[in-house]
Amino acid sequence: MRFIYKRPRIEDVQDELNTLMEVMVSDLFIYLDLFVISFIFTLLLSPVIHSLSMSILFFITCYSFFSCLYYFLFSRINRKN
Repeated sequence: MRFIYKRPRIEDVQDELNTLMEVMVSDLFIYLDLFVISFIFTLLLSPVIHSLSMSILFFITCYSFFSCLYYFLFSRINRKN
């Protein structure tokens, strides 16, 4: 059965991997991930945070902190290279 399936060329696989890496490392995708992580982090801490307004404030603070951390540490280092 294995001889029926034709393996793709290494150049095609490399092109697909490069495309995937470009998408995974894009700024939009990373900020979307940070948004989801901040949201999950806020939901997990919701028993400790008693009011809705404090939860929203915590989410905004958490997202801005993670975004600034990404921007100032990782994004600037990658742009220099």
